[in-house]
Amino acid sequence: MTDRAELIRDLENRFRLLSELLYDTSVDSALADAAVAPLLDENVRFTDPWQQGTGRGKYRLGIAGFHAMFRFKLEITQLNVQLAADGASGRAITDGIMNLQPLGRVFTYPLRTILVYDFTLSDLASPTPQLRIFAHEEMWSLADMIAALPISGWFYRHVFRPSFARGFLVASWLSARAQGRLPKDA
Repeated sequence: MTDRAELIRDLENRFRLLSELLYDTSVDSALADAAVAPLLDENVRFTDPWQQGTGRGKYRLGIAGFHAMFRFKLEITQLNVQLAADGASGRAITDGIMNLQPLGRVFTYPLRTILVYDFTLSDLASPTPQLRIFAHEEMWSLADMIAALPISGWFYRHVFRPSFARGFLVASWLSARAQGRLPKDA
């Protein structure tokens, strides 16, 4: 591909499809694996807040297990690809909501999720450069996990967070006043 903007659009489409295959358990894990496996570097590294692993075989086992153990679907809200100056490597970031369904369709647990894929490209002169993913990070917030819980989440959102915010503002006021940095409207 000669046009950088066209290459970025193509990569954004490829990473959208990749994310949808990986993060929708209604997709058969064998189909997800068949689409994703050829894109993985032999030493691909997967990281999330609870685990980290390296290796193509481990990553592929993770796909199969992920699809077998959980029910979820990712709603992508935005996706962006940035290329290095030479166009031979880059990063794709997918932002969305992973809707976990631990009790089937009875209860959906929304979890804001950010996926980061680090990749290289080869054969840049071809219409479809070869994509190789060497790192995949899945990020989600502990605060979001707690806030989405049915009972303790209500307490966290309506009692803990507002109370903590008031305490933080009192401490901020005292600290800023002691150093003579208090804003006029505070």
